[in-house]
Parts: sequence; C-alpha cells; structure tokens
Amino acid sequence: MLQFFLNPMMLLGLAGIALPVVAHLLSRRKYDVVSWGAMQFLDPSRKTRRKMKLEELLLLVIRIAAVCLIAVAAARPWISSGFLMGYNSAGSRDVVLVIDGSNSMGRSDGLISIHQKAIRRAQEFLQTLQPGDTAAVIDARDRPVRIIESTLQDLSLVSEELDELPPPAGAADLRQACEEAVGILGRCSNGSREIVILTDRQRASWSVADSAAWKRFDDVLNFPSVRPSLWVVDLSAGLAPIRQNISIGRIDVSRDLSVPGFPVSFQVPVRNAGSATVEVPLQIQLNGQRVAGLDATVSVPAESETRFSRSIRFSVEGTNLITVKVDLPNDSVMADNASHAAVRVTTAIPVLLVEGSDSLDKTQWNTFFAQLALTAPENKAPWILTKTVRARDLTPDHLQDVAAVILPDIDELPTEMADALQRFVASGKGLFITLGPKSSAASFHENYGKVLPQLKLKRVRSADPDAVTPTTIAPYSLEAAWLNRFRERDGATFLTATFERWWLVEATTELPKAQQQGPETDAPPESGLNETIPAVPTQSTPATVAQLTSGDPLLLQVPYGRGSVLLMTSNIDAAWNGLPTRPDYVPFLHEALFQMASSRTRRNVGFGEPLTTILPKIPDEVETGEFRFSGPFESSAEAVTADNDREWLVRLPSTRLPGHYDLRSDVNTETKLIDLFVVNYDHAEDNPAELVPDDHARLIVNDRMTFVESMESLRKRMYGEESRSELWGLLLFVFLGMLMLEMWMTRRLVLQAHADTSRHDQNVTAAPQPD
Repeated sequence: MLQFFLNPMMLLGLAGIALPVVAHLLSRRKYDVVSWGAMQFLDPSRKTRRKMKLEELLLLVIRIAAVCLIAVAAARPWISSGFLMGYNSAGSRDVVLVIDGSNSMGRSDGLISIHQKAIRRAQEFLQTLQPGDTAAVIDARDRPVRIIESTLQDLSLVSEELDELPPPAGAADLRQACEEAVGILGRCSNGSREIVILTDRQRASWSVADSAAWKRFDDVLNFPSVRPSLWVVDLSAGLAPIRQNISIGRIDVSRDLSVPGFPVSFQVPVRNAGSATVEVPLQIQLNGQRVAGLDATVSVPAESETRFSRSIRFSVEGTNLITVKVDLPNDSVMADNASHAAVRVTTAIPVLLVEGSDSLDKTQWNTFFAQLALTAPENKAPWILTKTVRARDLTPDHLQDVAAVILPDIDELPTEMADALQRFVASGKGLFITLGPKSSAASFHENYGKVLPQLKLKRVRSADPDAVTPTTIAPYSLEAAWLNRFRERDGATFLTATFERWWLVEATTELPKAQQQGPETDAPPESGLNETIPAVPTQSTPATVAQLTSGDPLLLQVPYGRGSVLLMTSNIDAAWNGLPTRPDYVPFLHEALFQMASSRTRRNVGFGEPLTTILPKIPDEVETGEFRFSGPFESSAEAVTADNDREWLVRLPSTRLPGHYDLRSDVNTETKLIDLFVVNYDHAEDNPAELVPDDHARLIVNDRMTFVESMESLRKRMYGEESRSELWGLLLFVFLGMLMLEMWMTRRLVLQAHADTSRHDQNVTAAPQPD
C-alpha cells in the first residue's frame, strides 16, 4: 500500500485521530450530583437524550475523519490515471515497433489476418504517444528490414509506413530484429526506450535453442546508455493452435542452366506437421500453367516429410518457372503451400578442352573419351559446343567466349595462364580439373595454386587388388542436387564404375597473405564490370560432392569469386578407372559442365542475397541499360547496371521478400521477360510448433523481455507508473467540506440545547400552582 503514497512518512499524522476521541471522553467526565427539586422540570425526555448522543457520536466521527483526511493528504496519495482516462505516455520516449512478417502471421480469424491486426494495433499504439515521443518500424523477415532507419517524431508518417508493409511471406528472425531495434535506439536521446514486438506464438521465429546467440544479444542489449525494454505482444489470442499444416519445402533442381531437350530433375520435400497421415494432392506448374501428366498425390506420415521428385525437359529457350503447389484450400497456413525454382534454357554451352598430350594419336589423348561423350548424336543439336586446344598453345584469348574449361591431367601450362584462369573463374565461369599419372604436387600448385590455394596433392593411392569388393563411388556421398540422378535412377551405372588409382588431397586452412583477400578483380580487366561485382573471399572450405568407398574424396567443389572449380582426384580417361566405359559417363560430363557453366548466374538464391545476371548486348534490343526487377506483391526495384562493349551486368543488391522476381527492360514495362530469379526463405518457419512455458522461461531470463497478452496490458504495464494522478488536492477539498459539516453539526447541537431549555421553561411557567 505504501507505494501509492509519495510521502508515506506523513501517515504518522494519523495518530492525531486520538485528539477528538480524548476530547469527547473528557466531555463525558462524571461530577457530583446534587438533587434539586426544580431540576425535574429541566430534564429532557429520553428520546431527546438518545438523539443527542447519536449526534455527538456523528460529530466525533466527522472530527476523526477530518484529522485522517489532513494526514493522508499530507502523504500525497496517487492512483493510476489509466483507470479514469486511459493509459498514455508521459513523453520523452523512443519506441521501435517490430512487426512479424512470417508465414504464420497470415492466419485469419475470419475477418482479418494476424498481420493486419498487428498493423492496426501498432497504429493504435502510436496514438498513445505524446509530442516529443519518437517511433520507428522494423519488418521482421528472414533478415530484418528497417522501414524507418531512425526514429521519427512525425507519428503520422510512421503510421503511413505501417500501411505500406507487404503481406506476410517467408520466415522471421525476431532475435536479429531485436538487435536491429537496439541499434536504432542506441542513437536516440530520450529517457525511456522501448521495443514492441507484435507476433504470434510460433516458436521457429525465436531460435530459442541458440543460447550463444541470445548471450550475445544480452551484451548488445546492455550496451546503450539507457537499456531498452522489450515487450512481446501475442496477437494470436483467440486462435486455436495449429493442429494440421502441410507445407512445401525448397525445390532442389539438378541445374538452373540447361539446353533444349536436356532433362532437368527436381525434388521437393512435402512436410506434414499434423498428428495424422495426409494424402497430399500436388500440382506441377510450368510458367503458371499445369503440366499434363506430372500431378501426383503423395502420402505424408504424421510429423514427417516425403520427398517428391520429377524430371522435365524444356523445348524452347528462355527462363522458366517451376512451381510445386499443394491443392488443399482449407490448410491452416496457405503461404507455405507453394514453392518455386527458376531454370534458364539457352543454346549449346561453349566449353574448352585443354589437351596436355603431344601424341598425334587422338586415342591416346586425355580428352579422347570426353570429346566422344560431348559430341552430339546424329540429327540432334549439340548440348555442349566443344573446342580443343593443346596446353602449350593455350592463351588467355581462348577463355573469352567459353563458359567452362576442362583441364584433364595437365602437367604444365603457359606462365600467364595461372593468372588468366584465376580471372576466368572469378568472373563467374567454371573449371573442371582432373588428375592423373602426369599430375604432381608441384605442377598442381604451379597451375592451380591461385584458384585452389587450400588444396595440396599428397600422393597417389591404389586400390587393393586382393579386395573382395572393388573401389567404387559411395552412394551416400552423392548429396549434391546435380548428382542425385546417379543415385536414385534405376539402372544407374555411375555407381558401378571401378577405380584403380586416385590422388589423395590435403585441405589446408592457412593461406598466403596475398591470397587471403580474394582475387584482385572479380572480372577480367577489360570487362569494365569490376567495380560492380563484389569480391568473394578465396578461403572457402572445399565441399566433397562425391566420395569413394575407400573414404577418399573423388569430387571436390570449391567456390572462387563468382565462379566455381570442380576437382576430380582421378582422370576422365580409362587409365585409372572404368568410368568412361559406363553409360552414365556421358550424362555425368554434361551435368558437371552444366554445373560449372551455371556458376556465373545463380537464379535460385537465399533470402537477402543479390540477384545478378550478365546479358549480352544484342543490336536492336536493350540499348539504354535500364532494367527493372518486379517481385512479389507488385514490388519493384530499379536494377544496378554496368557494361562493356559486349555485355551488361545487371544486379539487384538485396532482396526483401521471398518469391520469384522478373527482370525486364525499364523502358517499356510490356517488354518480354529477360530473366527470372527465385528467392527462397528458411523453411524451418514451416514448423507451426508454439512457444511453451519452458521457452518463455528461457527468453525472459535476466529480465530480457516481457510477454504480455494484449495491447491494453502493454499500455498498462508500460505507462502505469507514468499515468498517475495525485489525490491530495481532492482530499483537502473533502477536508474543507468535513470541517464545514463539523461546524454546522456543533452549531446545531448548541441551538438544539437552547431550544430544549426554552421549552422546559415554558412548561414550568404554565404549570398550575398548588393550593
């Protein structure tokens, strides 16, 4: 109770209530009674005496109340004015509103979605702020987006920005959004700083299990001079927990660059977050149109997923959008019922074969089997256009118009080619390097040390001739999407190829200082695109995409700059292995080269990654270099461009929303589609599990944040101590009223006593005299 008094020591004045009690008792003091016959005529009636006693007690109570009022008024009592006028800010407050933009916020109560409710509640909250308060907004997605970089005093402008927020899509990282909010508040100057998170109960957005990340967040939270308060408002109250939800994961395509007639396989996980098995009808769409014969129904067990795969061939050139969609109109969360992938279909891919042998007999060449495999069958257009050049004649000019280079068992290259290959890969092209009997640790370092500085050759290893089973490719190691067809397809011969010899490769973590900063340029000096393409660090961990049953790596893929290098520890002729004799040798080479050639442009990217493509300059088409990306929910952005004499480099530096993005000329919005990209999100969001009490306990540790059930509860707790009214003035007014009442009661008692005396006197005068 004492917290409701600003000067509680003055309550000691309540001891003054004893004064009127003492005075009352003293007035009732007993005296000696002397009988006098005439007093019988002055004695009031019993009824009058009872009334007088009651009035005396009432007067005593009034006097006690008056003393209490003056003592309590001196203690300065207060009450929360929210009870009377609502809770409002007292001013000097900075607020950052964090709006959850994840898929689950798209759920509806039949009238509006949770996301729409969040925007309305945020706008209502802005009305409780006072002049001098400031606010900002963060759209919480996979990567938080600062809608307003710094807090603004113009709250109407903040409300307008809330109206412009796009619908929920993808995932949300609320911890990172809170870090962004702390960063905004760190530049503010008001005495109170608040972060208000408007979300639902979904657990995936919080990363509760990442204790290390939350410890780092605690350090960030305590860094500003004024520690911000975090308030989490659950807007899903009234909605039942999600008991059943079907979602489509990310589509993995074997390649996003292909040619007409070449099969492209894709697979996608179908997840069931419910407690019962569901028969899920799937639609396969190509550029928005259903593809005949590809629709299917898959059975997905409870709390599990089923991987669905298909293969498709494209007949014409251009960029195509593959869509896998769930046909369940009553699903709990509709935003995760479709997934997309982009595939670019182009003409035959130019590839350069480098031959290291000086033999005149082509059957002895290292590229002999590769040339046969890449030669188009009769009456068919080639998928890959090959050109062969001897290693001693190789020059940088040979790299100008090719997308990938195959270097099979090359022991020596011209001196200038090491730098040329480095620029070639860094600009977005691909190298396919194979090892063999002519390779050595010294030549490997000399030729490829600049693009593969983290790899060293150790020695040649031979298979055990007495082994019961030969050394082959381990099926479990083929996890890369472009190798999946060799693991899953019936009758695949890729896994039956035997290997007799291969090089052991050692990966190092320490690089020369000159190579730790990445390539000096990410494109050839003559391209004119260097300043637009950001450098990518060289020190990338090699990924083993295929492994032998001996446990040794067979295929290692290493990103470098914007390109990629594929290293095969054995060769692609028949000297060390039987792969060239297998039917899968031909599709393997094609898949590898498509993979290398597609490194230049990634059309299926993660959230927040830039979209980049290089377009040839074609006469009578796009000449101005003005391009525009059109994204989900009618969003659009002007592209950043650079060019040289032959190409345009077109980029969108960052992406805010998941979905597909069209690239067209900005001169005419009705121009044909130039290119297409798909931005994916973190599909951990598809798990509808809700926060449990243990999760709440982890999140609120160290007074990190406070969970509230409604906006009214938020305002009450945030403004409760500020929205107060002192009552001493009212109590003094009541005291004056009590004082006037006491005076009136006293005067009334005195006058009543005189009136009673007069009546008795009259009675005595009128009484008959005795004889």
